[in-house]
Amino acid sequence: MKETILIDTNEVIKIFNFSLESFKKYKTLGVIKACAKIVNKDLFDKGDILKRKKIIESCKRNGKGLDEIVKYIKAYETDKNIQFEFKDFSRSKRILIIEDDESVGEFLEKYLMRTFVVNDFVVYHATNGIDGIKIAREISQDLIIIDMVLDLGMDGREVYRELIKDPRTNQSKFIFISGNFGFKSKKGIFFKKPVDMKKFVDKIEELIDLKRYQTKKIFIDKNSIS
Repeated sequence: MKETILIDTNEVIKIFNFSLESFKKYKTLGVIKACAKIVNKDLFDKGDILKRKKIIESCKRNGKGLDEIVKYIKAYETDKNIQFEFKDFSRSKRILIIEDDESVGEFLEKYLMRTFVVNDFVVYHATNGIDGIKIAREISQDLIIIDMVLDLGMDGREVYRELIKDPRTNQSKFIFISGNFGFKSKKGIFFKKPVDMKKFVDKIEELIDLKRYQTKKIFIDKNSIS
Protein backbone atom coordinates (compact mmCIF):
# COMPACT_ATOMS: atom_id res chain seq x y z
CA MET A 1 0.00 0.00 0.00
CA LYS A 2 1.38 3.37 -1.05
CA GLU A 3 2.22 5.69 1.83
CA THR A 4 0.49 9.08 1.87
CA ILE A 5 2.86 11.92 2.69
CA LEU A 6 1.08 14.98 4.05
CA ILE A 7 2.55 18.43 3.56
CA ASP A 8 1.42 21.91 4.60
CA THR A 9 0.74 25.08 2.64
CA ASN A 10 4.35 26.29 2.84
CA GLU A 11 5.64 23.07 1.29
CA VAL A 12 3.08 23.30 -1.54
CA ILE A 13 4.17 26.87 -2.28
CA LYS A 14 7.80 25.71 -2.46
CA ILE A 15 6.95 22.83 -4.82
CA PHE A 16 5.10 25.15 -7.21
CA ASN A 17 7.39 28.12 -6.63
CA PHE A 18 4.23 30.19 -6.13
CA SER A 19 3.57 33.44 -4.37
CA LEU A 20 0.98 33.21 -1.61
CA GLU A 21 -1.46 35.09 -3.87
CA SER A 22 -1.00 32.57 -6.72
CA PHE A 23 -1.47 29.70 -4.30
CA LYS A 24 -4.74 31.18 -3.03
CA LYS A 25 -6.01 31.71 -6.60
CA TYR A 26 -5.24 28.15 -7.67
CA LYS A 27 -6.79 26.79 -4.48
CA THR A 28 -9.97 28.84 -4.99
CA LEU A 29 -10.27 27.48 -8.54
CA GLY A 30 -9.87 23.90 -7.31
CA VAL A 31 -6.56 23.36 -9.14
CA ILE A 32 -4.94 22.67 -5.77
CA LYS A 33 -6.95 20.81 -3.12
CA ALA A 34 -6.29 19.96 0.50
CA CYS A 35 -7.00 16.39 1.58
CA ALA A 36 -7.30 17.10 5.31
CA LYS A 37 -7.52 19.90 7.85
CA ILE A 38 -6.15 19.88 11.39
CA VAL A 39 -6.88 22.82 13.70
CA ASN A 40 -7.67 25.08 10.72
CA LYS A 41 -4.43 24.03 9.01
CA ASP A 42 -4.73 22.60 5.47
CA LEU A 43 -2.78 19.45 4.67
CA PHE A 44 -2.07 18.16 1.17
CA ASP A 45 -1.19 14.77 -0.31
CA LYS A 46 2.33 15.28 -1.70
CA GLY A 47 1.86 12.67 -4.46
CA ASP A 48 -1.35 14.34 -5.61
CA ILE A 49 0.29 17.78 -5.55
CA LEU A 50 3.18 16.56 -7.71
CA LYS A 51 0.74 15.13 -10.27
CA ARG A 52 -1.17 18.42 -10.38
CA LYS A 53 2.14 20.25 -10.85
CA LYS A 54 2.94 17.99 -13.80
CA ILE A 55 -0.40 18.78 -15.47
CA ILE A 56 0.01 22.53 -14.92
CA GLU A 57 3.55 22.55 -16.30
CA SER A 58 2.51 20.48 -19.33
CA CYS A 59 -0.32 22.90 -20.09
CA LYS A 60 1.92 25.94 -19.72
CA ARG A 61 4.59 24.45 -21.98
CA ASN A 62 1.94 24.16 -24.66
CA GLY A 63 0.74 27.73 -24.29
CA LYS A 64 -2.55 26.98 -22.53
CA GLY A 65 -4.19 29.33 -20.09
CA LEU A 66 -5.82 28.92 -16.70
CA ASP A 67 -9.23 27.86 -18.03
CA GLU A 68 -7.63 24.92 -19.85
CA ILE A 69 -5.60 24.00 -16.76
CA VAL A 70 -8.79 23.87 -14.68
CA LYS A 71 -10.47 21.59 -17.22
CA TYR A 72 -7.51 19.22 -17.38
CA ILE A 73 -7.35 19.07 -13.58
CA LYS A 74 -11.04 18.10 -13.52
CA ALA A 75 -10.32 15.35 -16.03
CA TYR A 76 -7.48 14.10 -13.82
CA GLU A 77 -9.83 14.03 -10.84
CA THR A 78 -12.16 11.59 -12.62
CA ASP A 79 -9.37 9.00 -12.67
CA LYS A 80 -6.20 9.58 -10.66
CA ASN A 81 -4.34 6.94 -12.70
CA ILE A 82 -4.49 8.93 -15.91
CA GLN A 83 -1.09 10.13 -17.07
CA PHE A 84 -0.87 13.72 -18.33
CA GLU A 85 2.28 14.54 -20.22
CA PHE A 86 1.38 16.24 -23.47
CA LYS A 87 4.15 16.13 -26.04
CA ASP A 88 1.99 17.98 -28.54
CA PHE A 89 -0.97 19.64 -26.85
CA SER A 90 -2.33 21.01 -30.13
CA ARG A 91 -2.91 17.45 -31.36
CA SER A 92 -4.63 16.14 -28.23
CA LYS A 93 -8.23 14.98 -28.73
CA ARG A 94 -11.18 16.73 -27.08
CA ILE A 95 -14.61 15.28 -26.37
CA LEU A 96 -17.59 17.30 -25.15
CA ILE A 97 -20.52 15.53 -23.47
CA ILE A 98 -23.77 17.51 -23.29
CA GLU A 99 -25.87 15.57 -20.80
CA ASP A 100 -28.15 17.00 -18.11
CA ASP A 101 -28.19 13.83 -16.01
CA GLU A 102 -25.00 14.34 -13.98
CA SER A 103 -24.67 10.66 -13.07
CA VAL A 104 -24.76 9.67 -16.76
CA GLY A 105 -22.32 12.44 -17.65
CA GLU A 106 -19.89 11.38 -14.91
CA PHE A 107 -20.21 7.73 -15.97
CA LEU A 108 -19.36 8.62 -19.57
CA GLU A 109 -16.42 10.81 -18.52
CA LYS A 110 -14.86 8.07 -16.38
CA TYR A 111 -15.64 5.36 -18.90
CA LEU A 112 -13.98 7.14 -21.81
CA MET A 113 -10.96 8.23 -19.77
CA ARG A 114 -10.36 4.65 -18.66
CA THR A 115 -11.05 3.09 -22.05
CA PHE A 116 -8.76 5.47 -23.95
CA VAL A 117 -6.24 6.06 -21.16
CA VAL A 118 -3.19 5.83 -23.46
CA ASN A 119 -4.31 8.86 -25.50
CA ASP A 120 -3.63 12.56 -25.02
CA PHE A 121 -7.21 13.78 -24.67
CA VAL A 122 -9.67 15.39 -22.31
CA VAL A 123 -13.40 15.07 -21.72
CA TYR A 124 -15.55 18.13 -21.04
CA HIS A 125 -19.05 17.84 -19.57
CA ALA A 126 -21.87 20.39 -19.85
CA THR A 127 -25.12 19.79 -17.96
CA ASN A 128 -27.25 21.92 -20.29
CA GLY A 129 -27.32 22.95 -23.92
CA ILE A 130 -26.41 26.61 -23.39
CA ASP A 131 -23.22 25.74 -21.49
CA GLY A 132 -22.44 23.04 -24.05
CA ILE A 133 -22.59 25.53 -26.91
CA LYS A 134 -20.41 27.97 -24.95
CA ILE A 135 -17.71 25.35 -24.32
CA ALA A 136 -17.79 24.17 -27.94
CA ARG A 137 -17.34 27.74 -29.20
CA GLU A 138 -14.49 28.51 -26.81
CA ILE A 139 -12.55 25.26 -27.30
CA SER A 140 -12.59 23.30 -30.55
CA GLN A 141 -13.93 19.77 -30.07
CA ASP A 142 -13.14 16.61 -32.05
CA LEU A 143 -16.35 14.92 -30.92
CA ILE A 144 -19.56 16.21 -29.33
CA ILE A 145 -21.91 13.72 -27.64
CA ILE A 146 -25.42 15.13 -27.21
CA ASP A 147 -28.30 13.76 -25.17
CA MET A 148 -31.28 14.72 -27.30
CA VAL A 149 -33.57 15.19 -24.27
CA LEU A 150 -32.31 18.11 -22.17
CA ASP A 151 -34.48 19.65 -19.47
CA LEU A 152 -33.26 23.26 -19.30
CA GLY A 153 -33.35 25.89 -22.02
CA MET A 154 -32.70 23.94 -25.23
CA ASP A 155 -33.23 20.33 -26.24
CA GLY A 156 -30.59 18.34 -28.10
CA ARG A 157 -31.99 19.10 -31.54
CA GLU A 158 -31.84 22.85 -30.90
CA VAL A 159 -28.28 22.53 -29.57
CA TYR A 160 -27.23 20.57 -32.65
CA ARG A 161 -28.78 23.13 -35.02
CA GLU A 162 -26.85 25.92 -33.28
CA LEU A 163 -23.58 23.99 -33.46
CA ILE A 164 -23.74 23.04 -37.13
CA LYS A 165 -24.52 26.57 -38.30
CA ASP A 166 -21.54 28.03 -36.40
CA PRO A 167 -18.18 27.82 -38.27
CA ARG A 168 -16.42 27.48 -34.90
CA THR A 169 -18.22 24.20 -34.14
CA ASN A 170 -19.55 22.67 -37.35
CA GLN A 171 -16.38 20.70 -38.09
CA SER A 172 -16.85 18.46 -35.04
CA LYS A 173 -18.05 14.87 -35.28
CA PHE A 174 -21.32 14.17 -33.45
CA ILE A 175 -22.91 11.29 -31.54
CA PHE A 176 -26.55 11.57 -30.46
CA ILE A 177 -28.15 9.52 -27.70
CA SER A 178 -31.80 9.25 -26.67
CA GLY A 179 -34.17 6.80 -25.05
CA ASN A 180 -37.29 8.67 -26.23
CA PHE A 181 -36.97 9.00 -30.01
CA GLY A 182 -34.69 8.43 -32.98
CA PHE A 183 -32.64 11.12 -34.68
CA LYS A 184 -30.89 11.14 -38.04
CA SER A 185 -28.20 13.42 -39.38
CA LYS A 186 -25.54 13.11 -42.08
CA LYS A 187 -23.04 14.68 -39.68
CA GLY A 188 -23.51 12.26 -36.78
CA ILE A 189 -24.30 8.80 -35.42
CA PHE A 190 -27.35 7.99 -33.30
CA PHE A 191 -27.44 5.51 -30.39
CA LYS A 192 -30.67 4.40 -28.77
CA LYS A 193 -30.65 4.03 -24.98
CA PRO A 194 -29.73 1.69 -23.38
CA VAL A 195 -26.50 2.16 -25.29
CA ASP A 196 -24.33 -0.80 -26.24
CA MET A 197 -21.03 0.53 -24.86
CA LYS A 198 -18.84 -1.73 -26.98
CA LYS A 199 -20.37 -0.36 -30.18
CA PHE A 200 -20.28 3.12 -28.68
CA VAL A 201 -16.53 3.11 -28.02
CA ASP A 202 -15.90 1.32 -31.33
CA LYS A 203 -17.54 4.25 -33.09
CA ILE A 204 -15.59 6.84 -31.07
CA GLU A 205 -12.36 5.01 -31.87
CA GLU A 206 -13.29 5.15 -35.55
CA LEU A 207 -14.54 8.75 -35.64
CA ILE A 208 -11.62 10.49 -33.94
CA ASP A 209 -8.84 7.91 -34.08
CA LEU A 210 -8.41 7.13 -30.40
CA LYS A 211 -6.56 4.00 -29.35
CA ARG A 212 -7.99 1.66 -26.77
CA TYR A 213 -6.00 0.50 -23.78
CA GLN A 214 -5.97 -3.26 -24.42
CA THR A 215 -5.96 -4.44 -20.81
CA LYS A 216 -9.12 -2.43 -20.17
CA LYS A 217 -11.33 -4.28 -22.71
CA ILE A 218 -13.14 -6.28 -20.04
CA PHE A 219 -14.32 -2.96 -18.59
CA ILE A 220 -16.02 -2.11 -21.89
CA ASP A 221 -18.24 -5.18 -22.00
CA LYS A 222 -19.84 -4.79 -18.59
CA ASN A 223 -21.38 -1.34 -18.73
CA SER A 224 -24.23 0.43 -20.44
CA ILE A 225 -26.01 3.78 -20.47
CA SER A 226 -29.70 3.44 -19.72
